[in-house]
Formats: sequence, structure tokens, C-alpha cells
Amino acid sequence: MKKIIVALLVSGLSLFSSATQAQGIAPTAPIEYSEKVHVEDSNSVTLYQHALSWTQEKFPYNPKSNVQANPEAKEISLTGTSKIKMAAAKASGPEQARILHFNFRFGITEQGYSYTVGTFRVVPDEKEPAVTVPLEDYIKQLSEERTNARTRNDRRVTAQANAVASDVASAFRSYMNSQPVVKDGEVGLPTDGEE
Repeated sequence: MKKIIVALLVSGLSLFSSATQAQGIAPTAPIEYSEKVHVEDSNSVTLYQHALSWTQEKFPYNPKSNVQANPEAKEISLTGTSKIKMAAAKASGPEQARILHFNFRFGITEQGYSYTVGTFRVVPDEKEPAVTVPLEDYIKQLSEERTNARTRNDRRVTAQANAVASDVASAFRSYMNSQPVVKDGEVGLPTDGEE
């Protein structure tokens, strides 16, 4: 009887530790912010022009690159740049900064427009700026480092990338909401006396 109880306890503990280990190495979900915005009686050309103006004049994460504007398809995409900061491996060391690239995409839909902030990539070595690593892979590397129990760099980087995605989305949506809406078929905004 004692042997059966011990065997059950041992097998239960081994299942528990296997599940815990599996959770520790689970893949990181991609960080992304996407939204479809419904705009009643909107003019797709006007929405596209507003979005283009924002990417050209108001985009907050420079330098930007790979800017592609397609007026026929009414789509825009570009790559933005930010930085992430991590705790040093040694407790007394300075913070480490890494360059973070991400994509912003805009497109017209039947009901308005959609946009996405995502496809984050990290430059692990500033001496080689052309070499990038997907953010999810970089976070996984950080989580496997011996010092991560102290630095929590995997969580720091995840939080900072989420903040960048949220900030870009908020800046874009705020700009779009502040622009006048022109209905299909109208040339411009109504003047005084027009209804």
C-alpha cells in the first residue's frame, strides 16, 4: 500500500514538473496592435490622404524607412524605429539599449479603414545594424539567460514593445479622429448656410 501511494506521488510530481517546464518554454505570442475602424459615409480618398499626411508629417518613431504608398489600392506601409532598454547582466552595469524596428500598415476597407502595428524586429548588435532578429525569438533568448531571474529582461522588452505598439496606434487614431470627414460625392466641407 505504501509503495502504491509513493508511486502515485512520484508520478504526480513528475507530471506537474513536466507541465511547469512546458509552460516555461512556450513560444511568445507576436506583439501586434490591429484595429478596423468603421467610418460612416466616408470618402476613401480622403481617408487615404489623411493617413498619408500622418505618415509623412506626424509619424512619431523616426527614422522611418521602406515607405510605400499605393494610391490605387489606398494602402500605406512603412518601417518605424524605436529603442528598448534592458538591465545589464551585472547588477552595477549600465542599462543596455537595442534598436527596435516595426511595421505600420494602413488600408481602406468597405466600412472605413484598418491599420496594424507589428512585425517587431530587434538589432542585437549595434555594430551590425542590418542584422535583425524577430522580437519573439529575442525575448525567448532573454528568458533563457542565466541572469534573467534578476533582470527580467524578457518581461521588460515585452512591455516596452507593447507600449510602442499602443503609442503608435493611439497617435494614429487620434490624428485620424481629428480630421474632417468628407462624405462620398462631396467636394469639400459644407460652408455656412449649407446643410
